[in-house]
Amino acid sequence: MSKSNSATPELSTGSLDIKSPTPAVAEPEGKQRDPSDKEGLLSDKINESPTDILLYFQLIQLYEINESYDKIKSIYDNLNDIFPYYTPIWSLQLLNDLQRDEFDSVEVTLSKCLSGNSNNNDLALWMIYLDYVRRKNNIITGGHEARSVVIKAFELVLEKCAVYEPNSGQFWNDYLNFLENWKPFNKWEEQQKIDMIRKLYKRMLSVPFNNLEQMWGKYTAWEQEINNLTARKFIGELSPDYMKARSLYKEWSNVTKGLKRVAPLNLSTVNRNNIPQPNVPIDAHQLQLWLDWFSWEKENKLVLDESAFNNRRSYVYEQAIQFMVFTPQIWYEYSVYLGTATETEQFLSYGLKANPMSLLLTFKLSESYELANNVDKIKNTYETTINAVMKYYNQLKQQQSSDNIELDEKINHVKEQLTYIYCIYMNTVKRISGLTAARSVFGKCRKLKNNLNHNIYIENAYLEFQNQNDYKTACKVLELGLKYFHSDGIYINKYIDFLIMINKSSQIQTLFETSIEKITDLGHLKVLFKKMISYEAKFGNLNNAASLIKRFTEKFPNESSIDIFTDRYQIQRENLIKKLELTYLYEPRASALYNLTNIPDRYIGNEQSSVKRALENTYYEEPNKRQNQGNSNIPQEIVDLLRILPKRQYFKNALLDPNNLVNYLTDQVEITANQNNN
Repeated sequence: MSKSNSATPELSTGSLDIKSPTPAVAEPEGKQRDPSDKEGLLSDKINESPTDILLYFQLIQLYEINESYDKIKSIYDNLNDIFPYYTPIWSLQLLNDLQRDEFDSVEVTLSKCLSGNSNNNDLALWMIYLDYVRRKNNIITGGHEARSVVIKAFELVLEKCAVYEPNSGQFWNDYLNFLENWKPFNKWEEQQKIDMIRKLYKRMLSVPFNNLEQMWGKYTAWEQEINNLTARKFIGELSPDYMKARSLYKEWSNVTKGLKRVAPLNLSTVNRNNIPQPNVPIDAHQLQLWLDWFSWEKENKLVLDESAFNNRRSYVYEQAIQFMVFTPQIWYEYSVYLGTATETEQFLSYGLKANPMSLLLTFKLSESYELANNVDKIKNTYETTINAVMKYYNQLKQQQSSDNIELDEKINHVKEQLTYIYCIYMNTVKRISGLTAARSVFGKCRKLKNNLNHNIYIENAYLEFQNQNDYKTACKVLELGLKYFHSDGIYINKYIDFLIMINKSSQIQTLFETSIEKITDLGHLKVLFKKMISYEAKFGNLNNAASLIKRFTEKFPNESSIDIFTDRYQIQRENLIKKLELTYLYEPRASALYNLTNIPDRYIGNEQSSVKRALENTYYEEPNKRQNQGNSNIPQEIVDLLRILPKRQYFKNALLDPNNLVNYLTDQVEITANQNNN
């Protein structure tokens, strides 16, 4: 595409007229609520954090005590509108209604969550559907007709999700027990029962799931009980499929070892251990386990046909959405997998409802709309995200104090996020509607002043320059930014980079001389000096370079002379003297970091591995360290008790599974120092 404005597709720029979000200002505090007004306090918190699922459930628990069922329904409707793919919300609503025998409400909810746009395929949700069908169709009073309805329901759940769920042992067991409890009235029904059970075993034992080995033992015993003469034949026919399924389940277990899939059992067990939390660091280890599962499914080791293969992959993606609902990458991965643009746009829209500040999802959805030439939806997508980020930014600014370093860092992070999305919005508008519309976006940004960082000026300068090699307008933009960022070493370095690129030596000298006494960060100042020394050595003269070196060593007397000298002879931003001759001084990683400081942001790439390492170090390795440290602090009384307890080998039947008990206490029970705080 030509860089000139005339070659840009002319779409209505009027539709892209953006309203600037309200800048962060100190607002007078509203009337303080009475501490006993729990409903009002929770409502205020929800207004501040509309994606905090736990807050909604705490309000529902409060309404449960007061039996305010209309208010409960309203909250569930609101939650389901924001999180239609997070099925524990649907499940808890259904369980509540079933507990009160509100069957009409249950039917309406089931139709919403199991069909239409939601079309959830979660097995736990479908098991509630099964319970409802069985309650409505009593076998004792309904007889054959009721049994047929229940069997159809079991078959529907089997096809919809059970066959894809590795932890589906409960479903298979329930279905098998239902058929086994059937009391036939004649020989024909007896044979029909046997055929249906055998068919179920054949389907069950061909898929990998958690109780597979136990079910195989049950199946072989059943065949021998039915007919010892034919048992060997049927068992032999099914054995290869079972062996393959068992091998695949073990393989899947190894791939997903440590994966957490926890949901509250009922409303009373809801707590932060089993409900996803927004605005918390992403668990990189859990994310990687889901990505590993995606990759494993992609290999199609079950050799499924295309339809079943796609359904199975969709099931896994939607499972990941439930337990990583606040992880934009999961939404992105599923959107890439989806086939049609309509599906992708609808799904990404839901992803942005759950993650309203996600840059990843905003850009992906905007791209989809741009390919369809839908300018109004592009505008709406960016503005919605900008408003969400600005709202959060304003909330942080109101909490700001002089001694809260952690809050200051968070504010700067959100400021960078806001600036970045405006940069991409501006470039997108330039691409689809031309330079005039992009300048309109930049004009809105200028009004935000201190609420954005310097990147918006750098990005706009490059945009102006690349439009028609218009360096004059670009320099005016950078001079404008200098009013706000004259002491910002990063901005000065980027400004210098631009001037070097367009070869404006007099402006380079002027900017350098007027900035060196204003830059507050010595690290940034050091980089600027080195940059100028290298520039003079390569494009100026050695006398100027020597003069700069003298000034540099006076300001930084501890700097190595060999570093100063060899850095002057870099080519393509690499110190080849150290690499080729002084190899003992060569540090590729340090050199890369130095280069990143010098290259404008728009040219920096290939950061995925370093980001992944940073995430893993922060959120994966540390918990493991804490866990290892915790193991060494077991009280001596517990150790003594474990020593005198008899070994588990002496007990044939496990009366209590300790792993399940520990998991239950961890996931479903929240123990706090002061229960009154909840």
